Amino acid sequence: MADEQSDWPEEERTLRALLRSLKACMILTRKREEKISRCSLESLESLFDGERPGFAQTVFDDDVNSAEESQVLERRAVVVAHLVGQAMSRYAESRSPLDDPWMAWRREPADEPAGEFVHSLKEEEFLCARVAYHIYAAANIRRPSCVPSDGDLEDIPGSLETEYAPSWPQWLDILGTTGDAALLYPAAAAARRDLDEGRSRSDPRVESMIYELMDRVSAFQMPTIERLDSIGAKVDALGAPDRFRAEEFLKDALGVEVYSSLCEDARTAALDAERRFHDGETLDWNSVTAELAKAFEIQVSQRFVPLLAEFLRQKGITDFPDNEPLPGPGDRKRRPIIKNGRALPWLSLGEIEKALGSSLPELKEFGRTCRFDPAALERLIQETSKCRNSAVHETRMSSVYAWGLRNKWLGVTARDGGIFGALLPRTG
Repeated sequence: MADEQSDWPEEERTLRALLRSLKACMILTRKREEKISRCSLESLESLFDGERPGFAQTVFDDDVNSAEESQVLERRAVVVAHLVGQAMSRYAESRSPLDDPWMAWRREPADEPAGEFVHSLKEEEFLCARVAYHIYAAANIRRPSCVPSDGDLEDIPGSLETEYAPSWPQWLDILGTTGDAALLYPAAAAARRDLDEGRSRSDPRVESMIYELMDRVSAFQMPTIERLDSIGAKVDALGAPDRFRAEEFLKDALGVEVYSSLCEDARTAALDAERRFHDGETLDWNSVTAELAKAFEIQVSQRFVPLLAEFLRQKGITDFPDNEPLPGPGDRKRRPIIKNGRALPWLSLGEIEKALGSSLPELKEFGRTCRFDPAALERLIQETSKCRNSAVHETRMSSVYAWGLRNKWLGVTARDGGIFGALLPRTG
């Protein structure tokens, strides 16, 4: 039966359109991430104008790595899959007493309109339908009012609203905290089993799609590994003496206690900043401060926020901030950095800064207990975030300015651990 029929009822036409939207969302390749980078490789090459061979490629790769770490493709896929699963559930409830009639409709002869419709779906569309079914059955997620699109999705009136967003940070703004990427792996695995059990024919394109999806999603159980391995390789390239000197300088500048408190990912990023600082061929000094600020962001996200989450959980608070309004006009809310008692992954400094502006009494109690000043830490994060944004989006920072900012952030003169020392809890 042809997969295109203009005389299908509106509900079936909408379902098919939703499944094709989900299929577009399930393209989770590196090439797809490159399309939502903040700047194209060609424009970067034009910007740097041959000043440093390969530097534009490095900047571009770093940005694509950041898009990968943010998991925006996976999170959007989960949001759209949940929406499709809801539409499928409504369709099935009005036509069958079974909890999941879709497999029966697919396997059995098409002797009713619903069966005819399901039989008309291409196998890759039915794979998407099974992913949507399992995600919708697994979780009742909160969905944003619209989903980001760089032109790959179109609005489906009454069912799907999109907002144009050409770069991955804009996708993050639209998605907010919705879309748990971790749901995609078990849903994909279950969908694969469904197709293996019910398939009456084998489509090589679907086999390829399944294996690519499984490889991609399973890799995201540890989404920063590839990027940090890449940075680690560059740090290792310093050679043992140079690496030892970089580590010894950080230990001396930060102090052994602060240096030892750094999580592995933050330490790797800080060492990479030192690698760039001591590299005689470094032309873009922004990269030094950007990488050091990245180390700070990782430390805040992986050490400070989990510590706060544990403290609040013991006080009976599992979500923070919890639907708190931001000051100023409009109905803007502080985005949560802790949900269900756990720190959310891939938090930005901006999100954490706004959360620390909360008036929650327990936040101040946390500060007293661990000898943190939330207001001072909020200002520190704001300052570091501002410098990092300038470092990422601008060029031509002088080596003198980079040297001064590096020394300030590492507390070279003050001997207080700098911005990293401010994150060290001091109980007792």
